[in-house]
This record gives sequence, structure tokens and C-alpha cells, in this order.
Amino acid sequence: MRFWPRSLSGRIVLLTLLALVVSQLVSFAIWTHERDRFLERVIVGNMSESVASAIRTIDFVPMADRGQALAAMSTDDLRYRLARGPGRGFTNEDNDNRDQARGFEHEFSRRVGVDVERVRVAIGPGLAHGPSRRAGDALRVAVQLDDGAWLRARQRLFDPTRRWARFSLITLVVSGLLMAGIVIVTSRRMTRPLRDLARAAERFGRGEAVAPLPETGAEEIRRSVAAFNRMRERLARFVAERTRMVAALAHDLRTPITALRLRLEFLPDDDNTRAMAATLDDMANMSEASLTFMREEAANEATRNVDLSALIDALCEDYRASGATVTFEPETRIALVCRPVAIRRALRNIIDNALAYGDEARIVLADGDQAITVDIVDAGPGIDEADMKRVFDPFVRLESSRSRDTGGTGLGLSIARSVIQGHGGEIVLINREKGGLRVQIRLPRDGLA
Repeated sequence: MRFWPRSLSGRIVLLTLLALVVSQLVSFAIWTHERDRFLERVIVGNMSESVASAIRTIDFVPMADRGQALAAMSTDDLRYRLARGPGRGFTNEDNDNRDQARGFEHEFSRRVGVDVERVRVAIGPGLAHGPSRRAGDALRVAVQLDDGAWLRARQRLFDPTRRWARFSLITLVVSGLLMAGIVIVTSRRMTRPLRDLARAAERFGRGEAVAPLPETGAEEIRRSVAAFNRMRERLARFVAERTRMVAALAHDLRTPITALRLRLEFLPDDDNTRAMAATLDDMANMSEASLTFMREEAANEATRNVDLSALIDALCEDYRASGATVTFEPETRIALVCRPVAIRRALRNIIDNALAYGDEARIVLADGDQAITVDIVDAGPGIDEADMKRVFDPFVRLESSRSRDTGGTGLGLSIARSVIQGHGGEIVLINREKGGLRVQIRLPRDGLA
């Protein structure tokens, strides 16, 4: 499969060219077979007529002048001579040609008007079939005259296969180039809806708003595009309904939480009431965080080309202005098509975690051929391997493995992962050998383009 094209257009072109080559080979085989049959009939017919004419002619020529008369009737392709015997090469011991030569002897005897015992035919390489065929004598015929002498005739045939092969090769190349050009243009037009569908599916999978695609092209392509449009509409409706439902639940929780707080005001101030008040505060924070998250998801930020290095540097400058230990050394400008507010929110959540659990955050930005890598490194205790995946679940806080004094609702990493995956990237957690946690973000090089 090394030379098998990856694109549909390339495969169509290759299959078309293969079909052209196969058809040319089949045509050549058929032409060769039919040409051999035709040459046999033409050569045998013309040669028998020519030999009969030569016999009738020399009957009127004196014996002494027959040699000159036959030389005058000879051509470059057909030569005559008189001899005392038929000559060599008429045994026809070759099994492939013996039966055919005997058939020619009977036909010559009928056409010339002599007994078959007085006719000898030998098939030369010019008329032989198979791989041994080459240019040369097609037939050699010897006919015994009434006076006992033998009239020998030799028909030469130059095989036109080589010339035909050259012209056929030229025709094949020209036809292949013309067909390749036509197929490339038509296949690209035919597969354009598929390319548009692939780009739209990629953008839609990354969370970007996608308009309905025009249903054009072949019947199968139109059906695929129509199915994608229906799927896009259903998923968009489902996500919108889910977002509204969760936002409504988070909003409606405010009322009972407020009512419970008011009731706590009338209870004596002890450990139980303070614990209940802390629990209500956590519920209120989780409700507010959920509402904020849903509003930002529903905002559907547009994508644009931004300088990722400048975005990260500006974010780190805000932290440094507040006295946080955040280091970042931008090297070169790295452009990325993304939703900058969402990327900034994801990075802020990760940096907040690094500062809360590791007291510092060091950011390293690297540009690769296929992806852009952002590493956020802290000096904290790290995370147990068993909790690496669970930490991305909403409202999960690993208090037992990290600091017990940290706040938050447990939505930070969940929001960050949603944003990164929405850009077609991935986020992984790696414990450092010397201590600390590395959060590695990989974003595709083409962003959302």
C-alpha cells in the first residue's frame, strides 16, 4: 500500500490510469491475434496468386531466360528462383508449425493447380506465433514444375509490432495525461462536498458554530451532507437544552440556599450551625460556578488568529502584578487560531491550581510541526496515579492528596479540559521525578482553521 494514494481524487486518478493501461494491453492482445490471422490469409492468398502467375509466365519463356524472368518478377519482399530440388527447411518437424504448414500446402496446391505432393511449405519466424516470432521470412514455398525443376519462392515480412508498440506507447502516454487532467478536475469537483463536510465536522466537533452545508454533489454525498446537517441540528438543540436545564437548576438553588441561611440566623451559634453555614457557602459557590460556566459555554465565542505567546505573557503579567510566583519566557511569536477568552480561562484555572497546591507556576511554550505544547509546572506534592483521570471530573477535589487549605469548587480542571478538547487538543497530568506536577496541553498546529 506504499504507492496507494491517501486522497479520494488520487485513488480515482490511479484507478482510471490502471484501467487505461489494462484496456490498452487487452486491445494489444486482441489486435495481435487478429492481425496474425489476417496476415496469414493475406500472405497465403497473395503468395499463391503470385506463384501461380510466375508458373504461368515462365511457361512462355525459353528455358535459358527463365532465371532472368524470375529475377525480374522478384521484389524486395517476394523473391523467386529455380532449383533442382525444394531445398532445406521443408521437413516441418516443429510440432507447433507442422500441422499449419501442411494446411498451407493443401491450400497452395488448390490455388496453383498442382498435386499436393509437388508443394512444399515452410513457415518462417516472420509468421510464427509466440515469443520466438521475429522479423524475417514469413513463408517459403517450393513447387515442382512439369519439367521436374522446382520453383522456390520466399516471402519476407517485417514485423510491425515494434513500430506499433512505439506508437501505442505514445498514444497511451498522451491518453493518460489527458485522462489524468480530466479526472483530476472532475474528481476534485466531485469530492469538494466531502472536503467541506470533513472541515465542517472537524470544526463542529471542536465546538465552533457551523452553518448548514449545501446539499450538493452525487446522491450518496448529498445523503451524507443531509445526515450531517440533521445531526448538527439535533446536537446543537440537545446541548442548548442541557445548558438551559443546568443553568436553571443552578439558578433555582439560590432560593432554598438563601432560605436556609435565613433560618440559620435564628439558631444558636455553635459548631453545628457553623458547619451548616460552611456547607451552604460551598453549595452557593458551586451554584455560582455552574452558572458562570454555563453562561460562558452558551456565549459561543468566535475564533480568531492570536499570538499565543503574547496571550500567555499578558496572563502571567497579571499574576506577577499581584505578587504570585509565575514565570514565563516567551521566545518566538506562535500564532494559533483559537477562542482566546476560553484559552485564557483554561490557562488561568491550571495556573490557579499550580499556585494553590505548589506555590509557584513555571510555563514553557514549545512549537512543534504538528502541535503546540504548553507545560505548566508546579512544585507541589503531585497527584496519585489512580486519581489522574478522576481529577478532571466536575466538583472533584483531591483534598487528601493536595493541600487541605485550598478552596474552589472542583470545576477548574474540568473547565480547562472542556476548553482544550473543544480546540481539538488534549491535556495530561505528569508527576515530575523531582517532585511537582506537570500539566501538559497539546493544541493542534492548525488550531480551528
